[in-house]
Amino acid sequence: MIFNGILNFLFGPLLSLPGYLSILIISLIFSSIMTYANKKFLWTKEVKELQKKMKDIEKKVDQLKKEKNKKSFEKESMKLLEKQSEYMSKYMKHSMKPLLVSIIIAIIIFPWLNENYKNTTIFIIPKFIPLLGGVSLTWIWWYIICSLTFSIIGKILLEGKK
Repeated sequence: MIFNGILNFLFGPLLSLPGYLSILIISLIFSSIMTYANKKFLWTKEVKELQKKMKDIEKKVDQLKKEKNKKSFEKESMKLLEKQSEYMSKYMKHSMKPLLVSIIIAIIIFPWLNENYKNTTIFIIPKFIPLLGGVSLTWIWWYIICSLTFSIIGKILLEGKK
């Protein structure tokens, strides 16, 4: 693949480390990029306002349901749902940007990782852990575990800095 040479140049020194450690570092790097993309595009005041407006509309529709006046419910709920649809389309525009970043990263990094760690046991879960002890993990499972962990930690750290 076209990116293999570039990735081998950039991350070549990591390949000399044990597999679990190199994948841990690579997942840290790409999780950081994804967390930053989410912060830049999704954790903005505008997006939070859109989310608040959509919740307000849901509350108003629920109140209309409780009134049991069918004519006013149908009329008002249609107006509210149109407004919510407008807000949702704006929200989707914001959410597509980090999604595209993650897709591009996956298209580039996953084939390269697969080429370097195909059919390799990266990590064995310690036997003292109930139900999972002794399970061998391939690179993809280890990457998912590391990536989710770093993403959660990154989100907590960035949201705490408000």
